[in-house]
Amino acid sequence: MRLLAWLLPLFALLALAQDVATQEKRVRDLEAEAARAKALEQEAQARIQKLNQALYRLSKRVADLLQEKARLEKEIARLEAERMALRREIARLEEAVRETEARIAKLEKDLAALKERLQALMRSLHRERAGRYLPLLRAQSFTDLAVRARWVGYISKQDADLVRQLQATLKALGEERERLKLLLQSLSEKERALAETQRKLEAERQNLLTTLASLRKEEEGKKALLRDALSERQRLQSALAQLQARVLAERQRLLLLKRQEEERRRQEEERRRQEEARRKQTALRPSPAPAQVVVPPPPLPATVGRLAFPVPGGRVVVPYGQEGPFQVIAGPVPGSPVQAAADGYVAGVLYLPNLGYTVMLVHTETLSTVYTNLQEPLVAEGQKVSRGQLLGYTGGGLLIRPEELEFRVAARVGEETRFVDPAAYY
Repeated sequence: MRLLAWLLPLFALLALAQDVATQEKRVRDLEAEAARAKALEQEAQARIQKLNQALYRLSKRVADLLQEKARLEKEIARLEAERMALRREIARLEEAVRETEARIAKLEKDLAALKERLQALMRSLHRERAGRYLPLLRAQSFTDLAVRARWVGYISKQDADLVRQLQATLKALGEERERLKLLLQSLSEKERALAETQRKLEAERQNLLTTLASLRKEEEGKKALLRDALSERQRLQSALAQLQARVLAERQRLLLLKRQEEERRRQEEERRRQEEARRKQTALRPSPAPAQVVVPPPPLPATVGRLAFPVPGGRVVVPYGQEGPFQVIAGPVPGSPVQAAADGYVAGVLYLPNLGYTVMLVHTETLSTVYTNLQEPLVAEGQKVSRGQLLGYTGGGLLIRPEELEFRVAARVGEETRFVDPAAYY
């Protein structure tokens, strides 16, 4: 447990760096998602503008058609009123024609009777020429004779004048009838022309009504699309606001993590500086023997035995202490298998883009091993492992060669836990 307590700061620093990288990636992902949402919101806004323009054009066209419809209905009403006036005039003329024809028929009848009277008189006078003087012979006196003769002549003259007057009246009535018939025919033709014009206007109005219905249907469809687009824009704006709030929160969290990382690094640098100062002070002190770089490792616990070499077929290319408290082991090929050095359990799994995955195994309370530069491991945190069990493959980091493994062994000596040379345990 003391070993874990000593190793936890190292893993905390690695975890903090991993959290910063993960947080940066999360912020980038959220910003990309927000950019996509913004683009979708702009597309929705452009679609709304197009729909508004289309609706404006449709509304203007509908208004123009309604104005044209009102004009047509006004013209149809005017034509209908004119037709009604013409019908009344035609009815009046037809009544006048009927009256004229009735008068003509009566006059013709009277004229026929008068002609018949005259013809009978002429036949009678022709048969009895002398008979025309009989009224004169019956006169009692010369005065009476003169009066009778004058009245006989007057009656004949009156009948002839009456015949001529009736004939003139008949001629005038006939001319009037013909004039009325011509006027009636002209009015009838005008009424038929108005009816044809009205029929065309009615057909035009019907076509206009059909077009109006189609435009109103299209307008309703555009309005439905506009409502959907407005709802979609509102949803996108809400999602965008949430994403922007999340981006802001994640940025603040990233800033906090960076500050924490800087503080941890500063503390680590301060610790190293103090250690370097202590080493320099120790180096300045007179010593009968030179300082040892490599501290002799403690013996392994009896329950562990010798450690298995972590990379089968590999070789040590950088010994312990040359570049740090670890060995660099090169496998035969990139992506070489890495195995557990002894029985134990997985105490932690960390990932850093530059170092790949790091797996820490705890074997006993005084012994642990650490494997760095793995691809995605084949074991999980808390899992028990056995000696020689495959942990993963090399090549997970960017700054370490794909065939190499950084291998650490941590052992507790007395009250102190430190990294030791793994070569002593193979």
